[in-house]
Amino acid sequence: MAESKKNAIRGFEENYKKLEKLAQELQENNISIDDLVPRMKEAVESIKICKEILKETKAQLTEVSSEFSELNEA
Repeated sequence: MAESKKNAIRGFEENYKKLEKLAQELQENNISIDDLVPRMKEAVESIKICKEILKETKAQLTEVSSEFSELNEA
């Protein structure tokens, strides 16, 4: 696996875990009002990163699928 793909996967997993942790903290009321806005801003950034990685992954999967289709036609 290329290094950039490893970094993308790691980036997705790290950001997804941040979002899971925040969700749990919110459900358990473990975030002070002082920390709420900065943590939500961090969550928005994590969501953006995850969405971009998913978008790139979808494009790559579409490309691979197309390559498989071309192999079947040959």
